[in-house]
Amino acid sequence: MERLKTGIVGLDEKTEGGFVKGSIILAVGKTGTGKTQFCSSFIYAGALGGEPGLYITTEERSEDIKEDIRSMFNWNFTELEQKGLLKFLSIKAIFPEKPLGDELQRITKSYLISIRSQIAEAIKCVNAQRVVLDSVSVLEMFMQDKYMARVMLFGLVEYFKAMQVTVVISGEIPETSQGLTGSGIIEYLVDTVIKLDFVPVSEEFKRTMTIRKMRRTDHSTLIHPFDITPDGLKLIKL
Repeated sequence: MERLKTGIVGLDEKTEGGFVKGSIILAVGKTGTGKTQFCSSFIYAGALGGEPGLYITTEERSEDIKEDIRSMFNWNFTELEQKGLLKFLSIKAIFPEKPLGDELQRITKSYLISIRSQIAEAIKCVNAQRVVLDSVSVLEMFMQDKYMARVMLFGLVEYFKAMQVTVVISGEIPETSQGLTGSGIIEYLVDTVIKLDFVPVSEEFKRTMTIRKMRRTDHSTLIHPFDITPDGLKLIKL
């Protein structure tokens, strides 16, 4: 079974060599847990190995992400774009000013078709093998109906599978939530779920990473503390 390097130091050895090629990975956590850094590490590792990547952003501007990553890790995403190893795609959800009623289903289908078209064009543009969707939370908020949300998210996951790319999706856990995502849907549709936490240890906070599930993999089930270092994310050996 072919696997791709995760880009996270120490994570590959906890997952039988990395992410299964063609799988869908969900990285979830509350604010400040390192989701964007996780996504960027995956894309950067691929580019270094000659695997072009597509970074889809639904919230932050691509310029802000590139500047944040460069200031944190000194990774030059603009240079990778110029070499044809990386492409950014901004997708914005348009929220209606009033309830849509019977129009919701039609608008949802139209929106999903539009997203698929944009993603397909961007993937073909750089022949992307790795894709990041950062984040799915805004798309979940776009949906007012749980059934339609499931239809939309299932359609998106299946579309990624059909495109034969390996995808990391980030998701925001609401501060007051006990679940993994706001909708409680996407975590059941993906192949892998990795939960990022920011937990108190003694008098300070530490970031941790837990592999909640990974299909076709004998993975670690331990809680792994990690650091965001100048060279990227790194699991701390205990």
